[in-house]
Amino acid sequence: MLCMNPLDLLKVKFQVSTRGPKGGIGHGIWRALRDIHASEGLHGLYRGLGPNVAGNASSWGLYFLLCVLLFYALWVASVCLFAETTFSSLGARCSLTRLKL
Repeated sequence: MLCMNPLDLLKVKFQVSTRGPKGGIGHGIWRALRDIHASEGLHGLYRGLGPNVAGNASSWGLYFLLCVLLFYALWVASVCLFAETTFSSLGARCSLTRLKL
């Protein structure tokens, strides 16, 4: 993410720009990177890194949390299904009412 932040900054700058880049988009990217580095230094290329990291961390954290919860729910359901089909002759029952998500 750190190496892509300057390109994300350029993406936002080009999206809000009212005129197209001179010499096409390829030359415009290098020209914009050079101009930002010349006027604001390396710090300018990483402007907005904090909100970008916070947003990505929270969204990926929520994504993995939901994946783990879904995996857990499917795992418990498959174990209960296996137990009911395997031990049904013994009168075993598996209750999914204890699973609270």
